[in-house]
Amino acid sequence: MEQREEMDEGLNAFIALTHKHVDVEELTQTIVNEYIKKIIVFAPDKSSGKRTQKVKIYFNFVDDVEIPVISETITTETTYGRRKTA
Repeated sequence: MEQREEMDEGLNAFIALTHKHVDVEELTQTIVNEYIKKIIVFAPDKSSGKRTQKVKIYFNFVDDVEIPVISETITTETTYGRRKTA
């Protein structure tokens, strides 16, 4: 019963949080922090000839969520700021 009550409380908190962010047009760090407890980014693996990298996301209000592996390549952009020198 106690475990069931904790699950219900977590679900109710998740629903309330989701109602709060229904009309959000931009995902901010604050919103992400409300939904996600922590993110672990593992070292890249190049053993197959292609660079792959595992990311594990721990969500608030949910014990364990299995996110399916994406079979298509995801390309990310990284911008590096230039340091100004005096």
